Amino acid sequence: MLLLISLAFVGLCAGQGNFHDQYAKTFEQAVDTNKNKVADLSEFQALFDQYDLNKDGQVPVAEYLQATGGVGKGPAAFFALLDPNNDGVIHKSELPAVLSKFDVNGNGKVSEEEFIKHYGDLYNKVLAMQISIGK
Repeated sequence: MLLLISLAFVGLCAGQGNFHDQYAKTFEQAVDTNKNKVADLSEFQALFDQYDLNKDGQVPVAEYLQATGGVGKGPAAFFALLDPNNDGVIHKSELPAVLSKFDVNGNGKVSEEEFIKHYGDLYNKVLAMQISIGK
């Protein structure tokens, strides 16, 4: 999930493609692995496991950047916005909090539209951060 999200983020920063379509593609290919139009905690956990390279139950920002090939301030800022307690590490135990950031209606699942909305909000925040601090 984080790899495709990062790739979508990099592509959008380069000005490629329709944002809504890119977010939908990311959701369909990386998040909604069982193709039922919603993502639940088990899907977030399975995706987290792909980025926990050393299998220690946590993904620090450096491991995230290594797993995704992300470089620069954008991917690190994106990670920081997902990190529930801003300690530079997403622990497996924090996945419910990560899911809840996307779960607009609070039903414990993330629909494609919820994902698209929140992903767009995150992208805009990262873009604003880059503009305010310089690239």
